[in-house]
Amino acid sequence: MIDLSTVPIRLAPIRTDAGQIHLIRANSKYADSVAEAGKLALDTVKPWMGSSLVPTTPRTAKQLLDTLEEQRKIGYGVCYLLIWQQQCLGMGIVNYIHPIHKTANMGLWLVPEARGKGVAFTLCQRLIDLATQPLKLNRLEYLTLPDNHASIKLAQSLGAQKEGLCRRRVFGQDALLFSLLI
Repeated sequence: MIDLSTVPIRLAPIRTDAGQIHLIRANSKYADSVAEAGKLALDTVKPWMGSSLVPTTPRTAKQLLDTLEEQRKIGYGVCYLLIWQQQCLGMGIVNYIHPIHKTANMGLWLVPEARGKGVAFTLCQRLIDLATQPLKLNRLEYLTLPDNHASIKLAQSLGAQKEGLCRRRVFGQDALLFSLLI
């Protein structure tokens, strides 16, 4: 098991023209804000990530955030919320951490207003830094829908290599697999 008890509560913020976006480890005190963000992102994110990672009520958001914290405690993964002026803009996650092979998945979702502004790229850079130190992973995998051109462009801009199409990989949908050797 990889010890996630030492991962920072906050990662370096994302600087934007509108101010800093804080990257804060998932915590149930943000349940209301996460639920509001989930409502804004649901239509575009749910088909890919499912409704469990995109809650739309404070109750389901709290359940998700508590689950993510429990998963961190057992070494499964860690999630960071993007908080800007008390508003959640989405989340980034490193999960399915394999302690022997030193690999994991990286994923994210953002509210529509945060997309196309470099936020996803910087978030992924912070997650890659986390995966490198302190987690000491050597590979991150990133899955996306084959027709999600923005997500494909993100993977390529991060230097990830396209490995192929995984049939029925996520919720019965095909997914492109990108890998990043770190």
